[in-house]
Amino acid sequence: MAYITQDDLANYIDSVNLISMTDDWGTGAVNTTILNNILEQASDSADALVSSIYSVPFVNVPIPIKVKTASAIFAVEMLYQRRLTPSERNPMKTEADYWRDTLLKVNLGQLSLDYLANRSFTPIIVRGHYNRADTNVF
Repeated sequence: MAYITQDDLANYIDSVNLISMTDDWGTGAVNTTILNNILEQASDSADALVSSIYSVPFVNVPIPIKVKTASAIFAVEMLYQRRLTPSERNPMKTEADYWRDTLLKVNLGQLSLDYLANRSFTPIIVRGHYNRADTNVF
């Protein structure tokens, strides 16, 4: 399930470039099949970065804004990559790298994802205290 639509990409890429990046047959319109596949892959990429802590895909709850934004950035980056833009010339590479790092920090528990997102398990911190009289610990 894609978290984003074509309308969500409007802040990052204009319609002329979107048409040129998806229109393989020269029809002058956006190829929705290609675009929907890219939107799905971008959403899956964002899910993969937080999947060890959160139950993905996010359904029945509002999609966390970090995941939705990262999905849009990943989709635009994939569109530029589709037209063989080298990584260093891809205008979305640095922003996509930022969102990858951010979601990895969420996955490690260093940042919160959203106040509404529920973890797939409750974090447990085991803390043991031992003294010298305890002979059962080796």
